[in-house]
Amino acid sequence: MKTIFSLTFKSASRDPFLLLWSIILPMGGSIGLGIFIKSPEYPERILTVMAISILFYAFTTTSFAILTQRRRGVYNLLRVTPMPLWKYVCSMSGAWTSISFLCAMLVILSGIFALKLSVPVQSFLAVIPVLIFAALSYVFFSFFIASLSRTENNVSMLTNIITMPLLLSSSAFYSLNNTPEFIQIINRFNPFQWFVNALRSAFDLAWASYLINTGLVLLVAIVALLLALKTFRYADV
Repeated sequence: MKTIFSLTFKSASRDPFLLLWSIILPMGGSIGLGIFIKSPEYPERILTVMAISILFYAFTTTSFAILTQRRRGVYNLLRVTPMPLWKYVCSMSGAWTSISFLCAMLVILSGIFALKLSVPVQSFLAVIPVLIFAALSYVFFSFFIASLSRTENNVSMLTNIITMPLLLSSSAFYSLNNTPEFIQIINRFNPFQWFVNALRSAFDLAWASYLINTGLVLLVAIVALLLALKTFRYADV
Protein backbone atom coordinates (compact mmCIF):
# COMPACT_ATOMS: atom_id res chain seq x y z
CA MET A 1 0.00 0.00 0.00
CA LYS A 2 2.85 2.37 0.83
CA THR A 3 4.41 1.86 -2.60
CA ILE A 4 1.15 2.56 -4.43
CA PHE A 5 0.52 5.60 -2.24
CA SER A 6 4.01 6.96 -2.92
CA LEU A 7 3.90 6.38 -6.68
CA THR A 8 0.41 7.88 -7.00
CA PHE A 9 1.36 10.89 -4.91
CA LYS A 10 4.49 11.61 -6.96
CA SER A 11 2.66 11.19 -10.26
CA ALA A 12 -0.33 13.31 -9.25
CA SER A 13 1.81 16.08 -7.77
CA ARG A 14 3.44 16.62 -11.17
CA ASP A 15 0.09 17.13 -12.89
CA PRO A 16 0.04 20.62 -14.53
CA PHE A 17 -3.71 20.86 -13.94
CA LEU A 18 -3.03 20.60 -10.21
CA LEU A 19 -0.91 23.74 -10.29
CA LEU A 20 -3.50 25.74 -12.22
CA TRP A 21 -6.89 24.56 -10.95
CA SER A 22 -6.07 23.72 -7.34
CA ILE A 23 -3.37 26.22 -6.42
CA ILE A 24 -2.97 29.26 -8.68
CA LEU A 25 -6.64 30.00 -9.43
CA PRO A 26 -7.94 29.37 -5.88
CA MET A 27 -5.13 31.42 -4.33
CA GLY A 28 -5.71 34.23 -6.79
CA GLY A 29 -9.44 34.07 -6.21
CA SER A 30 -9.23 34.11 -2.42
CA ILE A 31 -6.76 36.99 -2.30
CA GLY A 32 -8.53 38.88 -5.10
CA LEU A 33 -11.87 38.63 -3.33
CA GLY A 34 -10.24 39.89 -0.16
CA ILE A 35 -8.98 42.99 -1.95
CA PHE A 36 -12.38 43.93 -3.33
CA ILE A 37 -14.62 42.60 -0.56
CA LYS A 38 -14.08 44.46 2.70
CA SER A 39 -16.07 42.25 5.02
CA PRO A 40 -15.46 40.72 8.44
CA GLU A 41 -17.06 37.57 7.04
CA TYR A 42 -14.35 37.13 4.44
CA PRO A 43 -12.92 33.91 5.96
CA GLU A 44 -16.07 32.25 4.60
CA ARG A 45 -15.14 33.47 1.13
CA ILE A 46 -11.79 31.71 1.47
CA LEU A 47 -13.58 28.53 2.44
CA THR A 48 -15.84 28.81 -0.58
CA VAL A 49 -12.91 29.10 -2.99
CA MET A 50 -11.10 26.31 -1.17
CA ALA A 51 -14.15 24.05 -1.30
CA ILE A 52 -14.48 24.56 -5.04
CA SER A 53 -10.79 23.80 -5.61
CA ILE A 54 -11.18 20.53 -3.71
CA LEU A 55 -14.31 19.64 -5.66
CA PHE A 56 -12.70 20.14 -9.04
CA TYR A 57 -9.40 18.45 -8.26
CA ALA A 58 -10.52 15.56 -6.06
CA PHE A 59 -13.49 14.76 -8.28
CA THR A 60 -12.89 15.94 -11.83
CA THR A 61 -9.13 15.49 -12.16
CA THR A 62 -9.04 12.09 -10.48
CA SER A 63 -11.90 10.83 -12.66
CA PHE A 64 -9.75 11.46 -15.73
CA ALA A 65 -6.73 9.86 -14.06
CA ILE A 66 -8.65 6.70 -13.16
CA LEU A 67 -10.03 6.35 -16.67
CA THR A 68 -6.55 6.81 -18.15
CA GLN A 69 -5.06 4.12 -15.93
CA ARG A 70 -7.82 1.66 -16.78
CA ARG A 71 -7.45 2.24 -20.51
CA ARG A 72 -3.68 1.67 -20.23
CA GLY A 73 -4.32 -1.72 -18.66
CA VAL A 74 -2.98 -0.82 -15.23
CA TYR A 75 -5.93 -2.34 -13.41
CA ASN A 76 -5.57 -5.65 -15.23
CA LEU A 77 -2.41 -6.20 -13.19
CA LEU A 78 -4.53 -6.28 -10.04
CA ARG A 79 -5.99 -9.59 -11.19
CA VAL A 80 -2.62 -11.32 -10.81
CA THR A 81 -1.60 -9.71 -7.53
CA PRO A 82 -2.61 -10.74 -4.01
CA MET A 83 -3.58 -7.18 -3.07
CA PRO A 84 -7.29 -6.82 -2.27
CA LEU A 85 -9.17 -4.25 -4.32
CA TRP A 86 -10.09 -2.16 -1.29
CA LYS A 87 -6.42 -1.70 -0.36
CA TYR A 88 -5.57 -0.53 -3.86
CA VAL A 89 -8.49 1.91 -3.99
CA CYS A 90 -7.71 3.27 -0.52
CA SER A 91 -4.00 3.65 -1.34
CA MET A 92 -4.66 5.66 -4.47
CA SER A 93 -7.43 7.64 -2.83
CA GLY A 94 -5.19 8.40 0.13
CA ALA A 95 -2.57 9.91 -2.17
CA TRP A 96 -5.07 12.05 -4.09
CA THR A 97 -6.76 13.09 -0.84
CA SER A 98 -3.41 14.13 0.62
CA ILE A 99 -2.72 16.35 -2.38
CA SER A 100 -6.22 17.85 -2.20
CA PHE A 101 -5.75 18.54 1.49
CA LEU A 102 -2.35 20.19 1.00
CA CYS A 103 -3.73 22.37 -1.80
CA ALA A 104 -6.66 23.42 0.37
CA MET A 105 -4.41 24.31 3.30
CA LEU A 106 -2.14 26.28 0.99
CA VAL A 107 -5.10 28.25 -0.32
CA ILE A 108 -6.48 29.09 3.10
CA LEU A 109 -3.07 29.94 4.59
CA SER A 110 -2.23 32.19 1.65
CA GLY A 111 -5.51 34.04 2.13
CA ILE A 112 -5.06 34.38 5.88
CA PHE A 113 -1.51 35.70 5.67
CA ALA A 114 -1.95 37.86 2.57
CA LEU A 115 -5.04 39.57 3.96
CA LYS A 116 -3.89 39.51 7.60
CA LEU A 117 -7.02 37.76 8.82
CA SER A 118 -7.53 36.68 12.40
CA VAL A 119 -8.68 33.06 12.48
CA PRO A 120 -9.05 31.21 15.80
CA VAL A 121 -6.85 28.16 16.26
CA GLN A 122 -9.94 26.08 17.06
CA SER A 123 -11.43 26.99 13.69
CA PHE A 124 -8.26 26.10 11.85
CA LEU A 125 -8.05 22.70 13.54
CA ALA A 126 -11.76 22.00 13.02
CA VAL A 127 -11.40 22.54 9.28
CA ILE A 128 -8.89 19.69 8.92
CA PRO A 129 -11.21 16.66 9.30
CA VAL A 130 -13.84 18.31 7.10
CA LEU A 131 -11.32 18.74 4.29
CA ILE A 132 -10.13 15.15 4.59
CA PHE A 133 -13.62 13.63 4.62
CA ALA A 134 -14.80 15.78 1.70
CA ALA A 135 -11.74 15.04 -0.42
CA LEU A 136 -12.13 11.31 0.27
CA SER A 137 -15.79 11.37 -0.75
CA TYR A 138 -15.02 13.12 -4.04
CA VAL A 139 -12.09 10.82 -4.83
CA PHE A 140 -14.08 7.68 -4.05
CA PHE A 141 -16.97 8.93 -6.18
CA SER A 142 -14.58 9.60 -9.06
CA PHE A 143 -14.02 5.83 -9.28
CA PHE A 144 -17.73 5.42 -9.91
CA ILE A 145 -17.75 8.13 -12.59
CA ALA A 146 -14.74 6.55 -14.31
CA SER A 147 -16.50 3.17 -14.22
CA LEU A 148 -19.41 4.66 -16.15
CA SER A 149 -17.14 6.22 -18.76
CA ARG A 150 -15.34 4.83 -21.78
CA THR A 151 -13.79 8.03 -23.11
CA GLU A 152 -12.55 11.39 -21.82
CA ASN A 153 -15.64 13.00 -23.35
CA ASN A 154 -17.85 10.81 -21.18
CA VAL A 155 -15.92 11.83 -18.06
CA SER A 156 -16.10 15.50 -18.95
CA MET A 157 -19.84 15.31 -19.56
CA LEU A 158 -20.62 13.37 -16.37
CA THR A 159 -18.46 15.49 -14.10
CA ASN A 160 -20.02 18.68 -15.46
CA ILE A 161 -23.53 17.26 -15.10
CA ILE A 162 -22.79 16.55 -11.43
CA THR A 163 -20.60 19.47 -10.35
CA MET A 164 -22.62 22.28 -11.90
CA PRO A 165 -25.90 21.45 -10.09
CA LEU A 166 -23.95 20.94 -6.84
CA LEU A 167 -22.41 24.39 -7.12
CA LEU A 168 -25.47 26.25 -8.39
CA SER A 169 -27.84 24.77 -5.80
CA SER A 170 -25.51 25.68 -2.93
CA SER A 171 -24.96 28.95 -1.09
CA ALA A 172 -21.27 28.95 -1.99
CA PHE A 173 -21.64 32.08 -4.13
CA TYR A 174 -24.92 33.63 -3.07
CA SER A 175 -27.72 33.44 -0.54
CA LEU A 176 -30.63 31.12 -1.28
CA ASN A 177 -33.02 32.69 1.21
CA ASN A 178 -35.26 34.20 -1.47
CA THR A 179 -35.10 31.34 -3.94
CA PRO A 180 -38.09 29.11 -4.78
CA GLU A 181 -38.93 26.43 -2.26
CA PHE A 182 -37.87 23.54 -4.51
CA ILE A 183 -34.37 25.06 -4.76
CA GLN A 184 -34.14 25.23 -0.98
CA ILE A 185 -35.29 21.61 -0.72
CA ILE A 186 -32.57 20.54 -3.15
CA ASN A 187 -30.09 22.61 -1.18
CA ARG A 188 -30.86 20.76 2.05
CA PHE A 189 -29.90 17.46 0.39
CA ASN A 190 -26.87 18.84 -1.47
CA PRO A 191 -23.64 17.09 -0.29
CA PHE A 192 -21.57 20.09 -1.42
CA GLN A 193 -23.73 22.33 0.77
CA TRP A 194 -23.02 20.05 3.74
CA PHE A 195 -19.32 20.53 3.03
CA VAL A 196 -19.67 24.30 2.84
CA ASN A 197 -21.83 24.36 6.00
CA ALA A 198 -19.26 22.34 7.93
CA LEU A 199 -16.47 24.71 6.89
CA ARG A 200 -18.46 27.80 7.76
CA SER A 201 -19.52 26.32 11.10
CA ALA A 202 -15.86 25.68 11.91
CA PHE A 203 -15.02 29.34 11.33
CA ASP A 204 -18.08 30.50 13.24
CA LEU A 205 -17.35 28.05 16.09
CA ALA A 206 -20.92 26.75 15.78
CA TRP A 207 -20.17 23.28 17.06
CA ALA A 208 -23.63 21.73 16.82
CA SER A 209 -23.91 22.59 13.12
CA TYR A 210 -20.28 21.61 12.62
CA LEU A 211 -20.76 18.11 14.05
CA ILE A 212 -23.96 17.49 12.09
CA ASN A 213 -22.57 18.59 8.74
CA THR A 214 -19.19 16.93 9.28
CA GLY A 215 -21.00 13.71 10.10
CA LEU A 216 -22.99 14.01 6.87
CA VAL A 217 -19.81 14.57 4.86
CA LEU A 218 -18.26 11.48 6.48
CA LEU A 219 -21.38 9.48 5.64
CA VAL A 220 -21.07 10.54 2.00
CA ALA A 221 -17.43 9.38 1.99
CA ILE A 222 -18.42 5.94 3.31
CA VAL A 223 -21.21 5.55 0.76
CA ALA A 224 -18.87 6.71 -2.03
CA LEU A 225 -16.25 4.12 -0.98
CA LEU A 226 -18.79 1.30 -1.09
CA LEU A 227 -19.99 2.53 -4.48
CA ALA A 228 -16.41 2.69 -5.79
CA LEU A 229 -15.68 -0.87 -4.74
CA LYS A 230 -18.99 -2.20 -6.05
CA THR A 231 -18.69 -0.65 -9.51
CA PHE A 232 -14.91 -0.86 -10.04
CA ARG A 233 -13.98 -1.89 -13.57
CA TYR A 234 -10.66 -3.57 -14.30
CA ALA A 235 -10.89 -3.03 -18.04
CA ASP A 236 -13.16 -1.82 -20.81
CA VAL A 237 -15.28 -4.59 -22.26
